[in-house]
Amino acid sequence: MKENKTKLIKKAGSIAVVLAVAAGGFAYALPATYVSLDVNPSVEYSVNAFGRVLSVKAINDDGEVIASELNVKNLEISKAVKLTIDKLRENGYIAEGENAEVVIAVSNSNEEKAEELAEALEEETQEYVDETGDDAEVEAEAVGRERVEEARALGVTPGKLNIVQKLAASAEGIEGAEAIVIEEWLDKPVKDINKAIKENRKNKAADGEQEVVSSDEEEQEAEEDEDANEALALTKEDKSKDKTEKIKTNNSLKNTEIEEDDAENDAENDAENDAENDADETEEDEDSEDSAEETAETNNSKANKNNTNGNKK
Repeated sequence: MKENKTKLIKKAGSIAVVLAVAAGGFAYALPATYVSLDVNPSVEYSVNAFGRVLSVKAINDDGEVIASELNVKNLEISKAVKLTIDKLRENGYIAEGENAEVVIAVSNSNEEKAEELAEALEEETQEYVDETGDDAEVEAEAVGRERVEEARALGVTPGKLNIVQKLAASAEGIEGAEAIVIEEWLDKPVKDINKAIKENRKNKAADGEQEVVSSDEEEQEAEEDEDANEALALTKEDKSKDKTEKIKTNNSLKNTEIEEDDAENDAENDAENDAENDADETEEDEDSEDSAEETAETNNSKANKNNTNGNKK
């Protein structure tokens, strides 16, 4: 009986191991993450939960050449990307002095894992490019599953679709800029797309500076107008003050003239009064003399009469 139990336990253990191995094998073979890489050749890697590449496929015609030369199955994704960079260099897509652009997009049902892998791939790939002396800028970002499906429907990678949409957004608000046709730009190299984005941003910055300059000029004109108005107001005020002072001066002169005229009139009147008073005094004196004379004559006449009468007696 014990032997049977022991056999059953061993058998169950063996089955568990087989199932575990099978489950592990299934998990290993199941794609968990999709990583795309664009320069102009575009390729996409299927990556399992263990970070190993299951397959790589071309997304455009140029990518066919690169994908056919890659042997990256079961390699870690970071190693597979580096080998792809080597193939891009060998085929002339990345070269010294060319200022190439490498765009990597990572999609995973777990957004946090996608962001972590995108950050790691950008850092490691940029370091590798710098070490080899290539002139290339690496940009990696995490994208959602919906963006992956949208890109596949257009026959491009999600990374390529993202930068073309960035181009369309960068052209908005630029006067005279041509409308961006998404489908046309999806076939162009990443370098050309990024160049157009930078050009649009430069134009926007120039427009912004022009607006700032215009605003500064308007403010300066407003300040100059304000200064002119203040100067005009001061001028008017000064003129008003001068006019008031002139009026006061004129009034003062007129008052002085009036006072002088009054003084002259008073002097003339005083002189006339003095003359009249002198004349009156002279007449009074003359009258007094006449009266004295008349009195004297009267007294003499009376004396004479008295003398005559005395003689007669």
